Amino acid sequence: MSKGLLDLAASMERKAKAIDAAASQLAVETAQTIVGDLAFKTPVDTSQALSNWIVTLDSPSDAKIKPYYPGEGGSTQKASAAETINQARKVLAGKKPGQKIYITNNLPYIRRLNDGYSKQAPAGFVERSVLIGRKMKKNFKIKD
Repeated sequence: MSKGLLDLAASMERKAKAIDAAASQLAVETAQTIVGDLAFKTPVDTSQALSNWIVTLDSPSDAKIKPYYPGEGGSTQKASAAETINQARKVLAGKKPGQKIYITNNLPYIRRLNDGYSKQAPAGFVERSVLIGRKMKKNFKIKD
């Protein structure tokens, strides 16, 4: 009978690891969705604001970076958005189960943009991106 209990314990351990891995993958996919939406919904002039959506693991960033592709009048939005997403993917590729994901933007005017200061995006575009990311939960599946 002890072999039966050992088999059960091993099976439960595999299930626990599968749940941890699935939850971690869901967190990565959710973060990628949020960053992807933010990269294309953040109002753009010089690409400064959209380039500053910074993804980190374990603790939030306090960095402020220059635009990936500086421009004027939104001329470099696509290139800067693509690089913002690429940088997020690089960080998220190293995520391990249990690690927290942070998405930050430390520019002093990001709140003003989110409050509707720019006509390019309605107020609450950040919250909208988070809600879109949260819809990822519907696809949550655990692999054995």
